Amino acid sequence: MEIMYNPEDVGKEVMSNRGKKIKIRKYHLTNIEMERNRKKWEEDLSGVDKKVIKLAGKYFFNPYRKGIYYYQIQSLFLLGCNKWHSLPEVLHKLSAIMSLDTVFKNNCDITLWELFKNRVCKNDPVKGKDYLGKVQENFIFFQRLSKLHPYGYKLRQVFSAVDIKRESKKCFSAGLYSYRLSTYDNIEEALPIRDFRKFRFPKHEHKYVNYKFIGTIRTKDKEIIKGVLQ
Repeated sequence: MEIMYNPEDVGKEVMSNRGKKIKIRKYHLTNIEMERNRKKWEEDLSGVDKKVIKLAGKYFFNPYRKGIYYYQIQSLFLLGCNKWHSLPEVLHKLSAIMSLDTVFKNNCDITLWELFKNRVCKNDPVKGKDYLGKVQENFIFFQRLSKLHPYGYKLRQVFSAVDIKRESKKCFSAGLYSYRLSTYDNIEEALPIRDFRKFRFPKHEHKYVNYKFIGTIRTKDKEIIKGVLQ
């Protein structure tokens, strides 16, 4: 069964994993939205090094509206497309660019970074993450291309994908995470990568994701592409 999101399927009813009928929501950009978002993004490029822009290629632009998704992708773009950047590097860039914009709240101006970082966690330990957990969760969301919740489909529309690398490293109990915004000349190649080749999995942790992950998983001794072991 085809599990990749298709804009033509929006509004159709499908059966969820829990056996409920749900409608496929819209996660893509229309042609008009593509043109509008590109123009808005180009306005934000004032002062950006031309070498950084060139690294992104001719098809890429940030497809998201101003919000945490936009800023996370913008951080990877500004750090340099098609290059790995550690989580601390990404957080440093993210805080820098979000601190440039402010909102008026509680009778004072507050930066978007402060607003995001100081968000109150919910009691639910799964859904209520702190700012660090939310950033990492969002990067996983960017890799979703499946039919029901393809948060990363807009990236695919601009010939790009977010890759995740996890490496075993001293003083990092869960491993050191790095991220890469990869851009392509062919949209068919714009699929996410999870690179675990240098990470030693604890016995209690699952190595692989389920079949709904549409992309490539690399481990020390295996390569799984679109759920198929090579």
